[in-house]
Amino acid sequence: MPNIVPVAAYYALAEVFVFLAVAELLHPLAQRAGLPTIVSDLALGIILSVSALGGLLNTLVGAPIFVVNSYVLVFADFSVVLLLFAAGLGGGFSGLRRAGGWAVAAAIVGDLVPFGLTLAVFSRFYSLDASLLLAVASAATSSAVVASLVRSGHLTSHRAGEFLMNVAALDDVVALVLLSVALTIVGGRVDVLSVTGSILESIIAWIVLLLAAVLIFPRLLRVRHIRDAQAMPFLFLFVLVVVVVSLGFSAVIGAFIAGLAIAESLVASRTRAMTDVLLILFGSLFFVVTGAQFDFHLFLELDVITLACVLAALAAAGKALAVWPFARRRLGGETEPAAVAVGMIPRGEIGLLVGSIGFTTGILTSAMLGEILLMSIITTVAGGYGFRRLAADIRRDDAPLDGGVARAAPGDPGG
Repeated sequence: MPNIVPVAAYYALAEVFVFLAVAELLHPLAQRAGLPTIVSDLALGIILSVSALGGLLNTLVGAPIFVVNSYVLVFADFSVVLLLFAAGLGGGFSGLRRAGGWAVAAAIVGDLVPFGLTLAVFSRFYSLDASLLLAVASAATSSAVVASLVRSGHLTSHRAGEFLMNVAALDDVVALVLLSVALTIVGGRVDVLSVTGSILESIIAWIVLLLAAVLIFPRLLRVRHIRDAQAMPFLFLFVLVVVVVSLGFSAVIGAFIAGLAIAESLVASRTRAMTDVLLILFGSLFFVVTGAQFDFHLFLELDVITLACVLAALAAAGKALAVWPFARRRLGGETEPAAVAVGMIPRGEIGLLVGSIGFTTGILTSAMLGEILLMSIITTVAGGYGFRRLAADIRRDDAPLDGGVARAAPGDPGG
């Protein structure tokens, strides 16, 4: 029987599991060095990219194993979907309700401030079209990175971790609205009705999907035969992802909504356990593949590095300063709001999506795409390191005192 599977698919499988195995070996080293595992994942990807050691290994082996092709990207997307699904499962719809207006305000202002700063600065160097896309890329926090940070910081069930994840999820919606507006302007249809229509359509669609999922999924999972099928929550997950993508949204929004809905069902605990197992296998892949897409030679171009650092500084400062006041009002204290503000600094999947759209349409050059990727790496490393330190402080503050009574967080009952 002839082999109908392309050879490239088998190379991709080998590459994926090399990435995963080596990432797992590096995690203890990163933890001993006091660094988030995301940092070692990104560094591994850069080292094994085709422009660095990966290209040399391809030559030695005589096969294109270390190449980021469509097969590898499918696995990377699966990793992102799992991370956001797990994040939704951790807080649930009740956690989103508790976050309330402060999370919405933090997401909106937290996107608009870095967007405005970046547009004002980079419009002096680039065209309006390119500056708009760079501004959108600088605004969008990486929900995948945030989900990973919250999990590794052991704050999944903590109110600061819940608030951070809810803000990050809402941030994705705001970022996609900004992208829709930017593409409307770039397309030459700069009229108020077109822009307003894009905003309203995105918001209404997100709310309808969220309410529909929360109302339907838990009820279906009360039916005994459906409840007993252990893969059913994951079927619901990917059905919703398909619906969301077909409507023009990012898959991460569908994954997060599915997690919120299933967290309210009777199978929530079982689904969390199964998701944890899948994340052990695939949780690092998105970050390794992101690093592997980086052209190592861009480290030699001073202009690219300088502008990437400027972009990263605007993105990080704008986001943290904009989010902090709302986190402070919601959580009180100092450490928890700081952790939320710093945790929102990392950029990732949506920024890279914006860069990909801009590059394929000819609006962004390869150097501009490199600036977005470098910005994503810089903000992820800086935000991840800062959040890890603050999360350790939160855990220490919440540890039982000498009398055996846990210290109450500000605003919590029983303090």
